[in-house]
Amino acid sequence: MDDNRVSEIKKEDKKAFKGFLVITILSGIAGATFSNISGNLKEVIGPNLSSLLMNTLEQIVPFASIVISIIAIIASIIIYTNSRKGYELWKEKNEDDSTIDKIEQNLSYLLLAISINMILGFFFMGAGLKLLVFNNVNSDIDSIKVLLLFIGFLLCQVSCIIIQKKVVNLEKEINPLLKGSIYDAKFSEKWFDSCDESIKLSIYKSSYKSFKSVSTTCIILWLFSIIGFELWDFGIMPLVMVTIIWLVLTVSYCIEAIKHSKI
Repeated sequence: MDDNRVSEIKKEDKKAFKGFLVITILSGIAGATFSNISGNLKEVIGPNLSSLLMNTLEQIVPFASIVISIIAIIASIIIYTNSRKGYELWKEKNEDDSTIDKIEQNLSYLLLAISINMILGFFFMGAGLKLLVFNNVNSDIDSIKVLLLFIGFLLCQVSCIIIQKKVVNLEKEINPLLKGSIYDAKFSEKWFDSCDESIKLSIYKSSYKSFKSVSTTCIILWLFSIIGFELWDFGIMPLVMVTIIWLVLTVSYCIEAIKHSKI
């Protein structure tokens, strides 16, 4: 390495270190400040916030998945129907690619929406098991709430699978090279292998962006778990779970990067 390159590296580090030092100092001040006021915060928002959250969840979990899924189904029917009509019209008139790009963009937003719905379905199911099932069913009203909870979860999962199938199949009509059925356990691999280079490049960029976002989220959740020790008596388990996710994310990313660097 020549002297000019070494000098450039040192200058780059020196310039970046100033910002790093400022962030470190501010973080230290924020941590010290929180430590001093944590006792007062626990008295003000500790038990009150926890009770409010649990009471709110107990009221909404039996119905949340049903309501959200119905909204998602209605929106999906509208978007899919319009996309299907747009595609058929595009085939008839041989319009430019901007039309098909818009259709694919709408389908991507639709997949995002049903993915969010599926994740929320799992959340409300887990919360419902904690608040309604594991706390014992003591009345007919509680039994109805539990029944609605399971109906909502089933509706959420089934509707998401059906909508995803419709979207994927329409995408395969638009792009004949794409392969794979969502019922196949290896759907992701087959779909990826059938993508052209431009789509793969988009996936690579999206994956790296997701890696950065989740890494930042893990830091935030780590901090939240630490704060929860004092405010809500979290215990060690939330910190363990965050650490496991963080490790799996980082190790899997680095291993794959090492593998591809050898190609």
